[in-house]
Amino acid sequence: MLKNLQAKLKDQKGFSLVELIVVIAIMVILIAMLVPNVVGYIKKANWATEQNGASTVFSAAQTYVTDYYAKYGQNPNVPTLGTLKDANLLTKAPAIGYSIYLANNADAAVDYVAWSSKNSPDGDLGRYPIN
Repeated sequence: MLKNLQAKLKDQKGFSLVELIVVIAIMVILIAMLVPNVVGYIKKANWATEQNGASTVFSAAQTYVTDYYAKYGQNPNVPTLGTLKDANLLTKAPAIGYSIYLANNADAAVDYVAWSSKNSPDGDLGRYPIN
């Protein structure tokens, strides 16, 4: 029985070098087509995360400004992420920095939140809400 197995193994031939190179070349082509798509999906996911963070910061800043206006009758200075966290309006500071811009009128409103991003599809500046 052992001799039969050895005879079968001896008769089998492996892949030729050309076959291996062709398979590797096909795999490289497929990977080269896949990588840009994966990078694009990662960039879109990061952009969506940044937009979600901006939405959260916008809501927290609007709450802070409205409460301050109701309490003191005047608009506050521009709140920072630390101020919002200290006021318990943000549970944790976002991973990236956001800039908060107040409206120019006296209605206690946040105009928009901006941040710098390399994930932006239109440039390097994100803005929430988009005007």
